[in-house]
Amino acid sequence: MKDNSLRKIRSMLGILLILLSIVGLFLWEWKGRETILMDEVIVAREEIKKGTKVNSSLFLTKGVPKTNLLEGALTSADMELLQGKVTSQLIAKNDQIITAYFREDAFYLEQEESVFVIDPNWIAMRSSALRRGDMVDIYGSNGVGLLGTFQIAFVKDASEREVRNAAEEAPGKSGNEILERTDSTSIIDHIEIISTFDEYENLLNCVNGTTPTALIIVQRGDRIDS
Repeated sequence: MKDNSLRKIRSMLGILLILLSIVGLFLWEWKGRETILMDEVIVAREEIKKGTKVNSSLFLTKGVPKTNLLEGALTSADMELLQGKVTSQLIAKNDQIITAYFREDAFYLEQEESVFVIDPNWIAMRSSALRRGDMVDIYGSNGVGLLGTFQIAFVKDASEREVRNAAEEAPGKSGNEILERTDSTSIIDHIEIISTFDEYENLLNCVNGTTPTALIIVQRGDRIDS
């Protein structure tokens, strides 16, 4: 009788240990692994182009293995710090976010950046509505494709004066919306972009290469106000 009771107790203990093991394994896979081996950091919800003025909708938090964390990766507590910042480079989807990916000032030049002139003779197509602060994608003709994304530093006329939208001269009007730039203060002669020397040299090589390539300058919907 006593032996039967001991066998029952042992059986019940065995079943209990199995159930505890299953529950423990479930808890480990559900939260334990993430808590111990991973950290929650901010990542890009989608690809974010250089020069984009960001907001929280472009990011999400995601568990990343501690061994794969970037130094200075931002956490959910830092989300508000990103509001209104401007990206200084392309950020791929699911990339971890660090402060080095953003400019503090819309017209801040990185150490390796400068302002370079785009000769009007290089351009196959551009809009007459180009203005200082616009972000543009520059493509090569003949199927070359995208050569880079740049911020326009200056839009000049033949007398080296800045070309503005006429609406900007009126009190209380900014004229920043591309489709509202129906009248300009003068005619565009050339534009100047912010880029590194290597990026500018790549444009030169395309224009002056074995198969000469003209540049197609495409305005993007977002703009950095100047």
